[in-house]
Amino acid sequence: MLAGNASAETRITIPEGSFEDTGDLPVIISGITAATGVSFELSYDKDTVRIESITASSEIPGSNVIPRIDNDAGYAKVAVTNTEGISAAESASLAVIRFTRVGSGEGTVTIQNPQWSDTQFVANNFDVVLDGNIVSLEIVTPAETAASSSSSGGSSSSSSASIATPTSERTVTPAVTATVPRATTVLPVSSNDTVETPPAVSPGTTTESTQPPVTPKAAPGFCMATVFTAGLSGIALLLYRRS
Repeated sequence: MLAGNASAETRITIPEGSFEDTGDLPVIISGITAATGVSFELSYDKDTVRIESITASSEIPGSNVIPRIDNDAGYAKVAVTNTEGISAAESASLAVIRFTRVGSGEGTVTIQNPQWSDTQFVANNFDVVLDGNIVSLEIVTPAETAASSSSSGGSSSSSSASIATPTSERTVTPAVTATVPRATTVLPVSSNDTVETPPAVSPGTTTESTQPPVTPKAAPGFCMATVFTAGLSGIALLLYRRS
């Protein structure tokens, strides 16, 4: 017959863990030799996690886990039996609790009324009880995400680049359209005169001519005597036709 005894300080603990969706946390015991059973209760934040299952660990073969889970209350009661005896002189996983996160933040998994029974089925309390913690997930800031994607993608852009501030709209002054009067070409009145062409006018610019007007010169040999002689000849020719 197996004799149940505590060879050292008996301990039962649940480690700290962090997970995004579903994760497993072990129930670890130590300091026990040839125990017929272990029982404990769990209290946890139902708004942070829920328990999917509690199963036996492969580190202590032959164990059978009997769980009673109430996620609405955030409570579970667990009994672990083993006909071959539960021995864990050093730290060993007794059972595995599978959690699913249902909310953000942190939570504590509290171990209540933990006991182990010897071969005479006498209940014994654990000497040390350490509760477990579910740590909230780290939130990556947008700047860290941009820096990570920049370094992984080989981009030369910096994640600390500032956002360009929009400038105010600039008012555009419309161009002034100037109408240029058509230049008048002055024809020469004699062979000695030359035609002076005004300079080309640039588009959109009004140019005023500063050159004085050309005064026609009298043709050579033209005088008042010539006009008087021509007039008398015309009168004589008119009288001749009438006679």
